[in-house]
Amino acid sequence: MKSRLFQNVIAALILLIVSGVCFQVLVSHPADVLVGVQNQGYNDTTNQFIGFKDYQRECLQQFNQFPYWNPWSLLGMPWVGNPQASLFYPVNWIFFFLNAASTISWVLVLHHWWAGWGAYLLGRKYRLNFFSALLSGIVFLAAPYFVAKTGEGHFTSVTQIAWFPWILYAYELLRTGSKKAVPFLVVVISLAFFCGHVQELYYLLLFLTAAIVIESILELFFKKKPIESEQGTQTELEETSRPGLWIKGWLTAGLLTAGLVAIDLIPVFIYTKQAVRSSGIDLASLSAGSLNAASLLQLLDPFVWGKPDQYAGPGTFYWEAICSFGCLPLLLAFVGVLSSFQQRIVIRLTLIGLIAFLLAFGPELPFYKLFYQLIPGASMFRIPGRQLWICALVVAMLAGFGSQWISLLYQNSKGRTMRLLAGVAVVAVLPILIYLIFKSAGSLKVSLAPDKMFNIQAGYLLTALLGISIAIFLTSLSRKAAFGGLVILCLICTGELSVYSNSILCTIPQSSIRGETEIVQFLKNNLGEHRVLADQHLLSDREAWKNQLLKVQGYEPVPLVRLGLLAAAAFDQPNAARMMAGFDSPQLEKAEPQLLDLMSIKYAVLRTNEPVKLEGWKTVLQGQVPAEYTLRGSKPRQIPFQIIENPNPLPRAYLVGQTRTLHDEESSKKIVAAISKVKPRDEVLLRQDVLPKGDRQAFQPATILENSPNLLSLQADLDAPGYMVLSDIYYPGWTARVGQQELPVLPADFSLRAIPLPPGQHQVQLSFVPPGFRIGRVISLTALAILCILLVKAFRSDSKQQAD
Repeated sequence: MKSRLFQNVIAALILLIVSGVCFQVLVSHPADVLVGVQNQGYNDTTNQFIGFKDYQRECLQQFNQFPYWNPWSLLGMPWVGNPQASLFYPVNWIFFFLNAASTISWVLVLHHWWAGWGAYLLGRKYRLNFFSALLSGIVFLAAPYFVAKTGEGHFTSVTQIAWFPWILYAYELLRTGSKKAVPFLVVVISLAFFCGHVQELYYLLLFLTAAIVIESILELFFKKKPIESEQGTQTELEETSRPGLWIKGWLTAGLLTAGLVAIDLIPVFIYTKQAVRSSGIDLASLSAGSLNAASLLQLLDPFVWGKPDQYAGPGTFYWEAICSFGCLPLLLAFVGVLSSFQQRIVIRLTLIGLIAFLLAFGPELPFYKLFYQLIPGASMFRIPGRQLWICALVVAMLAGFGSQWISLLYQNSKGRTMRLLAGVAVVAVLPILIYLIFKSAGSLKVSLAPDKMFNIQAGYLLTALLGISIAIFLTSLSRKAAFGGLVILCLICTGELSVYSNSILCTIPQSSIRGETEIVQFLKNNLGEHRVLADQHLLSDREAWKNQLLKVQGYEPVPLVRLGLLAAAAFDQPNAARMMAGFDSPQLEKAEPQLLDLMSIKYAVLRTNEPVKLEGWKTVLQGQVPAEYTLRGSKPRQIPFQIIENPNPLPRAYLVGQTRTLHDEESSKKIVAAISKVKPRDEVLLRQDVLPKGDRQAFQPATILENSPNLLSLQADLDAPGYMVLSDIYYPGWTARVGQQELPVLPADFSLRAIPLPPGQHQVQLSFVPPGFRIGRVISLTALAILCILLVKAFRSDSKQQAD
């Protein structure tokens, strides 16, 4: 028997090979960008995360500033505090040095491998044998939901989920009384949090908190045998103290984790309170991200309702509602539950998986409605189907238990009967599978109604049944034959899941990524400190940020309320949210002209080659640009464009004296109505006029002297008291100074910024520090020091026990 360390290294290498097989499309073209087959390569990786990761490098290299703020989209947006930025996740620091397009796909794949190795080690912690634990790693690494998310480029989610097996491992350390448990829990939960996108982590911690409370209560009432520590020695604990230690350890880990992540948690919390979901999401709107009864057919065939590019099933988007875990893994999970349900670990996993699965149906089930109403924070998350992440991990681990039971059949007194049944199953299933493969490529036509036909790929299920039957036959022969049976199970799981992966993934060559276009060249020469309205397909966030072009639109799934209400006032169109994200064109003929001026919009780039007739605007350039991304093997698409010019936009910064009162506490409807009626050249809407009564400054432009992400220097010459209005979004954390004097930064027209100034010549310095960042940094450094002390103590204790 080789050492456990050697086995772990071998498992890591095997899982690395499995990762290569499952992501063969990227291995074949390692410099490409990994995407899904849907939307011609446009996904969250290409629309958002390549730009996000490149921006942090560009901010540091071009301005020598840590990226606290991004001024180039959405009238400015906070970077520290934005969960999508995930600046404090150590793996993302690689993007400070490397180009995101060539790196991000491999970061995703390596997180799949890390997830698989974590599941393998968790299986070993659950006392599974090598091959059974390896099977768990394979199943989780290539889980269909996991891979579909990677195909859609959900970078923050994928990186976070990779830490879930490690969190469960640390949870087991806590239950077994290890002194490493608390610091290990703090580290892995903190790393998962720093990845961003906390929905899935919130649910996992919620389930584990419930589990530890319930298990502690059961422990108090039912006598249990002494538990075994990591060193194999039995730990004698009082029945009343063991659950007390569990709860104490869990609470300690929670407090330390909150402290360690405070540097990000506090800014994120402040951002969330200012964002459009601060009051929660309406229950009825959650159906679009939920499963329904039709989703169950995907358990047999992941493509029964179509592939990602032609999906017609529940949940709107394939990658949010793919209810598939692989046929063989799912069958093995059922075997694991039936054979090992007396084990507390299996009971816990089964209950967590079942609850998560029911929650994935969202408001389709009354169960979710109760959860939505009773659980704090549940109303903040919009896609109930994301519970399938947790289900995928549960299925992977239970599949390991099923494989373990099959591997021990050679010890069963009914081995001969098992061999007979397995042989009969092989004889029955194999001809059917061969017949289906030759007749219809393994698919069956099913009719739910005379007008509703669909195909189910029965080959997945029949192959799974055949694989289990062969494995049972072999493992019931002898111990040596059992190894062959387990290898067959691992190979079939790898084959099934890799076929799925490579059928929904493709790549984009770096050579096909669009370079500097005619649009970018024109705007660099003519835009100055004004802004542009531009479709993402014509001027992406990546291109705007790289070339420091001020763009009104930007891809942000959870924008600020102040921006949302300004957009609602400016653009009278039903798809204003999609338009502000850059995925729909603005209907300028319905827009409020004075608000376009207020946002300093000088140009609009429209996806059309038809003449545009808009009063006051004129066409200054038209032509075609290639699509930003082209899938490997596809021909580049040409997109027509037309740039029209607003002849009289307001400058980005200007002076005005007169005010009208607008309270933030007003209803959204009243605020939108007030903004839509503002006359920016004559007045500014404020909570309160803070300047003395008397003569006021007339409208006059201000001058921007220096512009960088976190700093802004402006020159203002006033004849009378007035307000310098800046058409950047209002957000806490910005401070204004004239010399040594600090001035207030006020919400102007509800959404923008205003600074009160006395008469005279003033050089105003605006600087940004994320709200809560400084106190969060102090708390995090303190928690880090405590964590280091706990780690030293834990390893010293471990060394002492080994010496004894």
